[in-house]
Amino acid sequence: MSPLILIRVLLKKLLRGHSNMRLHLRLRLWVALALGYVLLMAFVHLFHIPLRSRTFHSHYDMSDEGVLEKAHSAVKEMVEKYAKAALKHPGSGAETAEQITLLTKTFKKADSNANEVLELSELSSWIAKKTKEHLTLALRDNIFTFTAIDLDPRNGVVSWEEFHAYFLKQHGYDDEFIKNHEHNHKGLPREIKEAIMRDKAAWSEAARSDPDQLTLDEFLAFRHPESSHATILNIVEETIAKLDIDGDGQLTSEEFADPEINDVPDGITPERYKEERLKDFKIADEDKNGLLDRKELLRFIDPRNTHHAEKEALNLMTSADTDQDGVLTLLEVLGQRELFMASKMVDAAKSFHDEF
Repeated sequence: MSPLILIRVLLKKLLRGHSNMRLHLRLRLWVALALGYVLLMAFVHLFHIPLRSRTFHSHYDMSDEGVLEKAHSAVKEMVEKYAKAALKHPGSGAETAEQITLLTKTFKKADSNANEVLELSELSSWIAKKTKEHLTLALRDNIFTFTAIDLDPRNGVVSWEEFHAYFLKQHGYDDEFIKNHEHNHKGLPREIKEAIMRDKAAWSEAARSDPDQLTLDEFLAFRHPESSHATILNIVEETIAKLDIDGDGQLTSEEFADPEINDVPDGITPERYKEERLKDFKIADEDKNGLLDRKELLRFIDPRNTHHAEKEALNLMTSADTDQDGVLTLLEVLGQRELFMASKMVDAAKSFHDEF
C-alpha cells in the first residue's frame, strides 16, 4: 500500500463521527503537512546525494520490503500523532476547531522570534503582557459599568437591585420581566440561579460600608478582585493574621512555608509545598533580611509582579514539554489544549476570576 493510500485510510478512520467541515479541513491540512514532512525526511535519510556529483547513490536496497514498511509506519505514526492531538478534547467538532484556531493564533503571537517554538522567556513575557492588559482593561471597564448601572437613583453607589436588574438584562430578560419576576427566582434556569448565588456571595465580601450597596472601589473588588488594591491589602492582612505565629507583624521563612498552618493544595505533598514556598519566600524577601513585612507581601501578591507570569510559564512548560527539550512546539500546546485554554496565556480574565 502506498503512503498516499495509507494516509487516506487513516484520515477516514480518524474523522469518522466528526462531521464538522472546518475540523475536517484543518485536519486534512495537518495531515498533508505531516505527510510532506515525513516523505522529505525519508528521502533525506534513505538517500545520499553528493553536492558535486551527478551520480545517484543509495545506501539501501529499495527492493527490500522492510524499507517501505518503515516508511509506511513513520507516516502512520505522524498522522495519528497530529490527528489525535486535534481530537483529544471531548467537546464538539466546532468547539475543537475554534480552540485549535485560537491556540494557533496565540502561539504565533507569543513566538516573538518567529522560530516556531515557544521558549520559557517568550511564554513568560506573553503571560505578563496579557496580565497587564487585563488589569488595565478591568479598571477602565469598572468605571463605565458602574456608571451604566447607577441609574435608580444616580447617587454614586450601586445597589443590589440595580446590579441584579443589569445582570438579568445582560442575560436577555426584558424590563417587564425584571420588574415583575419573583425574588426567589422561581422559573429561572438553574445556571442563572447559580450565577446569582455566586454574585451575592462575592457582593457580601466586597460590601464593607453597606451590605446593600457598593461604592466605585467596592464595585471593582466585586467584579475584578484581582485589580482591586483593597482586595490585595485584605489578602495581606489575612495572610499575616493566619501565619504570624510569634505576633511580630512579619513572617519568617518557616511561618511562610510551614505546611501545618498553610492550606496545602490537593495533589502536592507537604514536602513539595514547603520547598516551593521557600522559593517564593526568597523572591518576596526583597531586602534579604529573612523577614517579610506587609509591603513586601503586598508587592509579592500583586498580580502585576512578574514572578506570577514566570511561575505559570514554568508550570505550563513542565506539563506540556513532552520531549523535554526546554521549548514548546505548537503540537505540544495543542496536545494540552484544555490546560492552555484555562491559562493566562489565552484567557487572563477567566483564569484570574477562577483564582479569586
